[in-house]
Amino acid sequence: MFHVIRNASKVYSQVDNEKLFSQDTYDFLALLVALIGVLGLCTNSLVLILYCRFKTLRTPTNLLLVNLSFSDFVFSIFGVSFIFASCVSRQWIWDKEVCVFVGLCENLLGCVSVFTLTVVAYERYLRVVFDKVVDFPWSWKAITFIWLCSMAWSTLPLMEWNRYILEPHGLDCSLDRVSTEMSQSSFILLSSLACFVAPLSIMIYCYGYILYSIRM
Repeated sequence: MFHVIRNASKVYSQVDNEKLFSQDTYDFLALLVALIGVLGLCTNSLVLILYCRFKTLRTPTNLLLVNLSFSDFVFSIFGVSFIFASCVSRQWIWDKEVCVFVGLCENLLGCVSVFTLTVVAYERYLRVVFDKVVDFPWSWKAITFIWLCSMAWSTLPLMEWNRYILEPHGLDCSLDRVSTEMSQSSFILLSSLACFVAPLSIMIYCYGYILYSIRM
């Protein structure tokens, strides 16, 4: 699994000498990534602090939002920092294990964010359409389910069903989306359906029905 990352690192080290992007582009990307990271750290840490400090904010619904902020906060630390260093260096400067770690973290946290937004939409749907208020056990069960599903989808590539490799631009690592092997492309298809298409469809239905109910 790791030989692909090793070869990719060599390839993009050579590409860097040919300047895949201009120096201004790398500087702009570094600045943009830094701004996103700082903004993510500040806003999400504020949400976490407010939730812990004020008891009136400790509601089952806000607990779901805290889970979303927590995943974004962690991503601002692990995901952004490695990408920023790569932008400054104009190439991936870490070894293969770090590449897999970064790809795993980004995939995991991305799934957590998407699934949490889906659960929030469903919770709003229950509240508005059926006048049902969820409690803390419901929220904790939902959060547990979110993390278990996210860990399942993000760890499957470690079992050689797809893999985490260096991206073509050489600044970040993610799933192998360019492989033509059926075993690799099938994971991309299924994970896209399970982690993007299905959650998006649920959110559209929930918020769409909420708007429909309000207008009725």
